[in-house]
Amino acid sequence: MTIVSGYIYFIRERDFLTNQVGGYVKIGLTREERPVSARLSDHKTANPREEYSEWDIQVPMVDKLETYMHHYFAEHRITGEWFEMNHSEVMSLAIPIVQQVLAEQAVTKPLLLNKDILKATVSNGNVRAPTPAESAMHQAYIAADEGLKISKALYEIKDKELRAMIGTSDGIERIINLQQKSQGPTFDKNGFLAALTEPQLAMCNVTSQTSNGGPKITGGRTLAKVDPVLNDAKKVATDAAPASIPLANKSNPVLPITQPLKDLHMEFLQTMRAVKIAEWEKEQAGAQLTNMLGVDEEITGVISWKRVPSTTETKFSTAEAKKHFENIYNAHLTPRPDHIAVDIAKGHPYAYP
Repeated sequence: MTIVSGYIYFIRERDFLTNQVGGYVKIGLTREERPVSARLSDHKTANPREEYSEWDIQVPMVDKLETYMHHYFAEHRITGEWFEMNHSEVMSLAIPIVQQVLAEQAVTKPLLLNKDILKATVSNGNVRAPTPAESAMHQAYIAADEGLKISKALYEIKDKELRAMIGTSDGIERIINLQQKSQGPTFDKNGFLAALTEPQLAMCNVTSQTSNGGPKITGGRTLAKVDPVLNDAKKVATDAAPASIPLANKSNPVLPITQPLKDLHMEFLQTMRAVKIAEWEKEQAGAQLTNMLGVDEEITGVISWKRVPSTTETKFSTAEAKKHFENIYNAHLTPRPDHIAVDIAKGHPYAYP
């Protein structure tokens, strides 16, 4: 696992002529030891306003924390990395969250790095009962997992409700952008393999070392078991939304933005915080449980992870097949038509309320 440290920063703009401070703050990052001042220097060439760091700090897992903050404050986001937050809001709302997650990352990063070591370590076959601390951590993991299922369902319901509003339009002004995209061709692997001789087939293979999978943590329940009412609501929202958007929508006008559409979109943005909180809680608890297991094979009713010595395996490689037999490979490709991708804005580039 690649985990990069760096600086998370809050950059604000100030007008050179009036000295007026802007209402937007940029929540961004620099990786490794690159100072925030270097990032500010990058910005100067394309901005007629002065940019300065309102606050910044070095953190153990900078990419993860930046994403966390972007989701946590999604309802404040205008576009990209720019958020509508004044200085007081940054200091009283955002900074305490950064400091809290920073402290949690300091504990969790070594556990995640050690998980990679454990993955490559052969388990000793030991099966044992859980300690009270392990049982408590398991319950914390289950609670986070169920919280994640609930928060994701709420997010998906709002996502589907927004999609249902598209109708025959070319998206919704400032909320949903419809993008016509090409799709890669389908590859008839079986037909391709049948067209080759045994020596030719051998040229399409590559060898690699096997890798142990991840640990299995027991006790998870489906959303239908956790919250059947919410599960039914998710099904209703899914059935009401289009499974796909026809290309013909691109020939129609964009649906004008209205206050009810703004309200629905803001409800969608507000669901993003709970998803990210639950994801991080689950990751922390999972990392703790994995390290509690160590080289053992199973903690009964909690977690199991059978790790075996690495062996060599031979697999078919599409890249090798295309390199050695391009004409035959291309003969087994079938073009696919363009499709519509639905891009729902992860911020609100409009006045609200």
